Amino acid sequence: MSIDNQAREQRILDAAAQLIIQFGYDKTTMSDIADAVGLNRALVYAHFKSKDDVLEALIAREMQQYGQVWFEYILADPKGGTVASIYRGIAYALKQTPFMAAIVTRDEGTWGKYLRKPGNIFTGMQTASMTRDLMLAMQSAGAIRKDVNIPAMAYIVDVLSNGMVKHGNRPNTSDFPPYDELLETTAEMFDRMLTPEDGGDLEAGKNVLRQIAEAARAHYEQRKEQPER
Repeated sequence: MSIDNQAREQRILDAAAQLIIQFGYDKTTMSDIADAVGLNRALVYAHFKSKDDVLEALIAREMQQYGQVWFEYILADPKGGTVASIYRGIAYALKQTPFMAAIVTRDEGTWGKYLRKPGNIFTGMQTASMTRDLMLAMQSAGAIRKDVNIPAMAYIVDVLSNGMVKHGNRPNTSDFPPYDELLETTAEMFDRMLTPEDGGDLEAGKNVLRQIAEAARAHYEQRKEQPER
């Protein structure tokens, strides 16, 4: 794909992201996307054969960007390699990539009927198993205490993460603690519950995360190298 075609494709995805977040998947059309970019609809179809194709490419791109922001945060964190650091990194990355919040929560208002489509891209994002596998790898590497019940804790982490995403979208009122206070309190809880008494092997924990980030990057690059539609 030429540089001009790559730039055009990114403009299409940028426009689609804004329209889907504002109006939802069901109400967004290929004509809307073409108009937002200032292109003939045929040029949009030259890159993406359907609205589903646009959506799936957009989600893949946003997840790759989110993963990069998340991983860079953890590498820069002195406590990177702990579950608390991962949790803080998730919150930070979500703030930097707002589209991801709708992906994480599988927001019905955003995705509409696409969520009910057999084989949709979300069916391959098994968050619970991904969190469990990550935490098992960190436990084996010495970054999580050996006596922690990983399947139960992975479920708790996912529930709290999704709750934090939804809380972050609430208006500021006296009924809810500030987002940053909730984040730090939860991260401290994870530190106390999961980090080994000696502090754990943080570098080994970072190496686990590095391997995951590299695998995700390779998967995204492989997708981009597929033949043009």
